[in-house]
Amino acid sequence: MMKNISLNKTWFRRLLFSYVTIFLFIVPLLMFILLMAFSELSRKTAVESNKIFTKQVLQSIDNQMKLIDNTITNEIASDDDMLSAFFNPALREDRFYSGYLSSVKVKSLMATMPLIDSIYLYRLSDDTVQTPYSVSKLAAFNDKQLIVEALKQSGLNQQWTDVRKGYTEQGEPTEFVSLVRYVPLNSGNDGLIVVNVQIQAVARFVQTLTTENSNHLSLYDREGTPIYGGIHGNDSLMTKMHSDYSEWDIFSSVANGNLFRLVSAISKYWIFVCAIFFSIGVIWIVVVTRRNYKPVETIIQRIQLFSQQKSAELFRKGNQDEFKFIDTALVNLMERSNAYQKQHEEDLVFKRKHFFFEWLDGNRPLKVEEWQQEMESLGMPSNFDSLCVSVLEINKYSKFANLYSDHDQNLLKFVLCSVVKEIAFGRNVTIWTEWTSKDQLTLLHLVQKVPPESTPEQIASDIANDMMQWVKTYLDFNITMGIGSAVDRIELVHYAYVEALEALQYKPTLGEDRVICYWQIKPESKQQSLDLLEYIRAIAFSLRTGEGDWQVSFAQLFDGIRAGLYVRKELDNLMSYMIFFLDKEFTDLPAGVQKLGADGLKDKLQKVVDDWDTVDELQDMLRNVLTKTTEAMATLREMSSNHILIRKIKLYMEEHYQNPDLSLLHLSEVFHVHLKSISRTFKEEIGENFIDYLTRIRTEHAKELLVQTEHSIQEITVRIGYLHPNTFIRSFKKLVGQTPGDFRKTAQVKS
Repeated sequence: MMKNISLNKTWFRRLLFSYVTIFLFIVPLLMFILLMAFSELSRKTAVESNKIFTKQVLQSIDNQMKLIDNTITNEIASDDDMLSAFFNPALREDRFYSGYLSSVKVKSLMATMPLIDSIYLYRLSDDTVQTPYSVSKLAAFNDKQLIVEALKQSGLNQQWTDVRKGYTEQGEPTEFVSLVRYVPLNSGNDGLIVVNVQIQAVARFVQTLTTENSNHLSLYDREGTPIYGGIHGNDSLMTKMHSDYSEWDIFSSVANGNLFRLVSAISKYWIFVCAIFFSIGVIWIVVVTRRNYKPVETIIQRIQLFSQQKSAELFRKGNQDEFKFIDTALVNLMERSNAYQKQHEEDLVFKRKHFFFEWLDGNRPLKVEEWQQEMESLGMPSNFDSLCVSVLEINKYSKFANLYSDHDQNLLKFVLCSVVKEIAFGRNVTIWTEWTSKDQLTLLHLVQKVPPESTPEQIASDIANDMMQWVKTYLDFNITMGIGSAVDRIELVHYAYVEALEALQYKPTLGEDRVICYWQIKPESKQQSLDLLEYIRAIAFSLRTGEGDWQVSFAQLFDGIRAGLYVRKELDNLMSYMIFFLDKEFTDLPAGVQKLGADGLKDKLQKVVDDWDTVDELQDMLRNVLTKTTEAMATLREMSSNHILIRKIKLYMEEHYQNPDLSLLHLSEVFHVHLKSISRTFKEEIGENFIDYLTRIRTEHAKELLVQTEHSIQEITVRIGYLHPNTFIRSFKKLVGQTPGDFRKTAQVKS
């Protein structure tokens, strides 16, 4: 008796320790990441707030300085009497205008703009400087250095100066930033105005914009001279901004505010919270692992029950791992399952194709419920509002097969299936594609939710046109697509498929490399009035007799084919009749000419009929074969000794067909040749006897008279050489197939 296998809890301990190890590693990592995230978020928030605050402070300073600049500039530009009087040479001696009024105006400007410490008016004409409270010459003026430097500058109306040493109105040294504006603004010929702002005034203004616990600010001029502050905080939180107006730089650092204290507090409490969750997590993992291990025990027990015979193989000596036991026991089941799955997929492809063929061919009547079950079993959708069938055909398939290997052909066919499904994606259309023949791909459109402005046929036509365009752009071969009418019942799909195939049959006349819709074809529009068989008989007659231009009748034949709407089968039958008729006509020709037919004319014509795709190709290939044949026949006839005699006889008959006495005896007398010799030679060279040839000539002229004139049958009988109308009518009907009267009526209807 086999020893019972003892299973320990190796997997339980492995699972438990795996969870705990991951837990102990992840929790501290998450704590660290969370704290870092909070810290980074706080830092970014502080920096962004600092940028906004710094920008507002810099804008406020610029606004105050711009206000002073704009006010002074506007006063100069407005030509105010109170200021312009000082610079007016004519009023220089008038102390009221040149001294008092300008002093009042300067004091008014200083009162409206508190940042201004002093304003100097300098008159170039007499080198005079006026302050709000005094008038002096430039040489004796304490703060003359700025005016002297301004007079030396080449440019006018510069921006605010850097921090400079100057003197107040009371003569005390101090630091200023000054603005110089020339009078007039565009030349400075009269003098200039100097506006001084003390650095202390700027500092006091900045202090009004900040609070005790707000950010640390520092303000510097262009040269780096401090205007305000000068103490920086944490460099990582430092913000620097540059004024485009004054070209001053401002630095701002974040103070240790409430946001960072909040982050510190959160960090302390979060460690305590994480410790609690850590303890709960350890307990939870132990409980969950124990509970999750029970199904594993159950699986092992069941495997033991059904694998007693192979347990020795599954558990060799020293192998007590449950996981390996399960893996080894299930490997055969997995392999067998994969084999079954692969076989099922292969069978499913075959079943889909078989069901597709049966359904389209109409060989399997289905009820809706049965069809839905079948579609579900095949993994295909069954919901639709309308069904539409189209057939894609590869043009010139023989060339396609010769150009590509079998592998490449299969790959290209797979590409066509994939592309048409991709084109249909997003149009509420599901397409089921199957290759129903080597050169035809059938597409079943399951259309859902047809838009009000469209139809199922229009949707299928749009998909087909897009497919045609894609093939033209990316592939080296062409396709033609036929589309049948949309149906709303599954039992009508067969008829839609038949319509799509029938639409493709019109490819020879409508042309390849296009979409042919069945509902756009009107078979009743065929021009049945064109007697194509008559053209074939005319071609055969011209070839046999060597008379006339057979290419005229040949061109008329194909013009008639193009004017009508003929399917491939109809044209194949027509061409087969032409081959039969030409072969029959050759049997009555001389032995030398008959040899042309024996040398493969019929086979050449049949090969053309088997290989053509379009009407143009058929016409070109037939013309080449018939041209070579007529050239060979002409060479043989010219080599014949009787050829010249027969040509003279034929010409004579064409000129004297109206003579009722025209006969072999008459010809014998005219050409001095024995009657039997003429009859035999005529038969050999032309391929028909004298009477039949004469009847044909008279009949052709009778047709012209019937169509072009109003002559009676009696008159026409006499004109073409017959003595009795009955003889004429009988001969005409035998050759044409209808009486002269019926022929005239038919011709009148055609015209």
